[in-house]
Amino acid sequence: MVGRRSQSLASDTAPWLPARERPRRVDSQRRSLHLTMRDGVRIALDVHLPPDAAGKRLPTMVRQTRYFRSVAFREPYARLPLEWLVNSSALTRERFVANGYAWVDVCTRGSGASFGTRPCPWSPEEVRDGAQIAAWIVRQPWSNGRIGATGISYDGTTAELLLVNNHPAVKAVAPRFSCYDVFADVAFPGGIHLSGFTAKWAGFNRDLDDNRLDRAFATMIRVQLGALRELYRRPHPDVVAATCARLLALADSEGGEAVVGFVLRRLAAGVRPVDGDHGEVLRAAIASHRTNSDVHLAALDIDYRDDAGMAPGYPDADMDLFSPHAYAAEMAPSEAAIYGYSGWLDGAYANSAAKRFRATRAGASRLILGPWDHGGRQHISPFCEAPLSAFDHDGELLSFFDAHLRQRDTAALDAPAVRYFIQGAERWSSSDRWPPPCTWQCWHLGDERSLSRQPSLSRGHDDYRVDPQLGTGLRARWMSLLGLLPPVGYGDRRRAGERMLVYRSAPLSHPLEITGHPRIDFTLSSSYSDAHLFVYLEAERPDGRVMYITEGQLRALHRAHREVDGHIERSYRHADARPLVAGEPARCMVELLPTSWLMRPGWRLRVALAGADCDHFESLEVTPTLTVHHGGEGGSTLWLPVVGATSHGSNI
Repeated sequence: MVGRRSQSLASDTAPWLPARERPRRVDSQRRSLHLTMRDGVRIALDVHLPPDAAGKRLPTMVRQTRYFRSVAFREPYARLPLEWLVNSSALTRERFVANGYAWVDVCTRGSGASFGTRPCPWSPEEVRDGAQIAAWIVRQPWSNGRIGATGISYDGTTAELLLVNNHPAVKAVAPRFSCYDVFADVAFPGGIHLSGFTAKWAGFNRDLDDNRLDRAFATMIRVQLGALRELYRRPHPDVVAATCARLLALADSEGGEAVVGFVLRRLAAGVRPVDGDHGEVLRAAIASHRTNSDVHLAALDIDYRDDAGMAPGYPDADMDLFSPHAYAAEMAPSEAAIYGYSGWLDGAYANSAAKRFRATRAGASRLILGPWDHGGRQHISPFCEAPLSAFDHDGELLSFFDAHLRQRDTAALDAPAVRYFIQGAERWSSSDRWPPPCTWQCWHLGDERSLSRQPSLSRGHDDYRVDPQLGTGLRARWMSLLGLLPPVGYGDRRRAGERMLVYRSAPLSHPLEITGHPRIDFTLSSSYSDAHLFVYLEAERPDGRVMYITEGQLRALHRAHREVDGHIERSYRHADARPLVAGEPARCMVELLPTSWLMRPGWRLRVALAGADCDHFESLEVTPTLTVHHGGEGGSTLWLPVVGATSHGSNI
């Protein structure tokens, strides 16, 4: 059994990184201006230079964001270094500027202090703006002609899409905690609408587009309080949970919302105007955002990848119009190095990073998958005592960009192509590919809800009435996408298992490292012509505690797939739709999100099946009964990618 671990062992620090002194805060030289694009739209940007930049030529980092390039704080708070509270990249920028970089923050068109409208996220016009921004940078006297780009979430995708322009000055990009396939990785994982996220994200963006920073963050504060209440419900049900409940009730009340709004308005005015603007220009820019699209409302009418209607102004376009994976061919000529960066509980973005890595030419792509949430602030391994990540993300980025933009620290060029963190072992491993070499191990679902290496010769089945009120809570990986401060995690899942269909193995006799993309191959029937499948891989400890490992979901309508280089691919298009026939068995292959997890001797494997996650995903209009068929030919199976010690497989 694994007990409590020391801080030193349960750490995500990077042993390969050279020791770097973290500099004190640097007051950069900041200049802001509007840059006019080819169609007359004016884009707001800030240039940050080191204090000693005079006469120097510097490499430049670019961050294009729809979340404000900079925030205007009111006096006396404007004198304090508070930007990191609302800008997750502020400290990264300071670190780079302190190390001799220029840094350019950009409000993408239709957001912040920039003019224009947003027909959709990452519109073709927005992507083309990146080429003009790069061309402007290399003309500046402080530029050495070499550009890098990075960012988290939306900003990570803008960094990746900068490569569509194939500008020769762009030498390296690091898309961090960001999507690769918009449909499958964030809007419709497994073909099921992630409506909880799209609704909150669209609302947050509407408030930002109105320059209502107070209203936007008041909404997020309510989400944070809800997650805190869930976190402290156990083992502190009396004091902490009650306090969080009162705070949540206050924030949700009319008076409480007014108080929160007043405090936030007193702290910050909203987006920072460009230099010389006393408000008139900013008001005009904000007014131009009134026709920005609402991605949540558009997604409500979507069932397939090729459904049109996601972008006003592009009536025939589907979601691939603004999805990086759809531009792989356009990005291929770029010689820029790409560093994909994600965490095990970063929504489905670990899968995004893995797909991006596989799609990029050999030698130009790197991948890191760590024990992190969205943004990498938290160490999410349940074996870690310290909730905050100790990983030097900025130091890792500096090593990567120094090698490509300054020809320094060139040892980073010889680093392993892939680094990943093994939860349970609490250590890093590396490989030249993802997933690393493995042996596929087959487990069979069987009678008495068993999970065994040996198939049952007799056929059987288990019925499960879908519980439409079942959810995974406010600390799940999907809520992580909103940048929650409470630690992401699932806790003990014993009680949740009582409301699902669960299959358990006997205690393992040997350790088992699961690294890659597990699969569940169901033979399944439904009382309805469709089904939502939510499948969880779990570890049951000898003390009975059940730990979440990973999950996958699938709308049965989209079950058609093909296998390409060992990976499951689905089109999610109309032509490949396969409705179920009520009561008739069908094969449904569910590929789970990637993970790396060490099972210990004495632990049991668990597969848990549900038909809803009401906290995050849209539900079916009906509540079907699902039947899982097992045993005999064509029974239901679990496939695990096992790394190392594979000779023990047959003895487990």
